[in-house]
Amino acid sequence: MKKKIISGILSLLVASSIISGCGNTVTLGNAQASSQKEENSNSSKNTANATITPISEIPEADINMDFNSSLIDFIEKYGFADKNYMISPTSFRAALALAVSGADNETRDELLKAMGFNNMDELISWYEGITASVDYYNEWLKTAKDEFNEYKDYYEDDSREPDGAFDLENSIWRNTKSSGELSPKYIEYVEKTFGATAENVPEDKITDTVNAWINENTNGLIPSISNDLSYADLILVNTLYLRTAWVNDFFEPATQEDNFKTLSGETVKKDFMNQQDKFRYYEDENGKFVVLPMNGGINAVFILGEVDDVASKIANASIEEVAVKLPKFESETTLSDNELIDFCIARGAKQAFTPAADFSLMSDEMQLFISDIIQKTKIKVDEKGIEAAAATAIMMTEGCALEEPEVKEFTADEPFKYMILTDSDTPELLFYGQLVE
Repeated sequence: MKKKIISGILSLLVASSIISGCGNTVTLGNAQASSQKEENSNSSKNTANATITPISEIPEADINMDFNSSLIDFIEKYGFADKNYMISPTSFRAALALAVSGADNETRDELLKAMGFNNMDELISWYEGITASVDYYNEWLKTAKDEFNEYKDYYEDDSREPDGAFDLENSIWRNTKSSGELSPKYIEYVEKTFGATAENVPEDKITDTVNAWINENTNGLIPSISNDLSYADLILVNTLYLRTAWVNDFFEPATQEDNFKTLSGETVKKDFMNQQDKFRYYEDENGKFVVLPMNGGINAVFILGEVDDVASKIANASIEEVAVKLPKFESETTLSDNELIDFCIARGAKQAFTPAADFSLMSDEMQLFISDIIQKTKIKVDEKGIEAAAATAIMMTEGCALEEPEVKEFTADEPFKYMILTDSDTPELLFYGQLVE
């Protein structure tokens, strides 16, 4: 059942197939399909434009790295190392899960390997781990609200009922102009496995319908994924939503303007939040990080320097008294220049991006292949907590004690990285980003 989402993290998978004989043609390269671009807010498009990234221009990807580390490394090599950016590995993989569920043979095997899985059982186990974290959060929120309402007479007058949300949803939107139908078995499988619902939408309404759904499910953080989705025959949507508060709020009157030194060495003014408390803290010769707990089993990790394999070191971080100084910030990123397609190719998934792709489990009436992948992300960090959203669109085209404790310091007045993870034995990287300017 589709749940109402107030704001959050969105992963959108768009699959389009152009009907043979309608006059829209696509010219393909040897290793990669054409790329449908989102140009600007005033542009619109009715046909697929062919753009090819030569294989020689694709950065190397270490296929021996885990998916998250490999994706981060690849995106930074692609030109984001000196920019503010944020990506959602969870959103990207959840979106790909809907596509790989309709793939078969070599196409399926290559995509699974690129996603970091050996088989569908591993993918499903990963997905169930995410839903377990979602369930935990929502159980916590319900309990917290019940306790607040039961004992609200004992709270301060300005106390507020606990608020937040963490949700994972999937939906499928079929353009009624499409040349074929989805396989009933595919619809049944993704409904059973990922809770996906399917709807048929007319060509002249699909753009507004999908964008309205996106806008609602991100509380306006991502108003739309495209100005024109009428060319798409199939839109597969995954939404991952999170809005949560710090376990210990930053005291707003303690926020003060100060200097932030950018990666280029320039000094700019930012509003810095401040608090001192006991937090998990790690430091070595390469850098340091602090773990700020958030409500409902979520952690925000802020990293200075180049600490390797942060997620595995969280459990070994010591509890220290830490004076934390963080800037309030908003950051948004668009990946729309073949970065994510090239990442998949560099990880070994090549067939899915050519007319030789086998998505026959999705539909045996449409010869689909992936022609473009776009991700949009946005995050807001302030004294109360974090609000974030990600939208990933994959277009598919039919081919024709008493002692005073030592106080550690974590002052993020220079470029830093951040991670939003689940607080679990195997932390799931929901978001990763950096602030450098």
